[in-house]
Amino acid sequence: MKKSILLPVVALGLLVSTQAMNAQEATAEVAATEVVAQDDMVVVSIEDLPEAVKAAVAKDYAGMTIAEALTTKDASKFKLVLIKEGSDGTTVLCDAEGNWITE
Repeated sequence: MKKSILLPVVALGLLVSTQAMNAQEATAEVAATEVVAQDDMVVVSIEDLPEAVKAAVAKDYAGMTIAEALTTKDASKFKLVLIKEGSDGTTVLCDAEGNWITE
């Protein structure tokens, strides 16, 4: 009788522990992907941004200022951190012509 109860309990324990390990591996893979994506971009001076990018921010995000700017190595895409006094920052992506990129 004890053996018939013990087997399902052990099987359930193995199933739960396997699922937990898979979840940890998936989380680690996502974190690694995010680090790689960030490493592909380099910090750029706000003054060095293309005029089209600055104009797009002024037009579409009036009242916000660029706190930080990153660009791809070929300067085709820009990641901007925009802030407005009294609010949290917003991160946006755009191309060199000032067109917004959504992911």
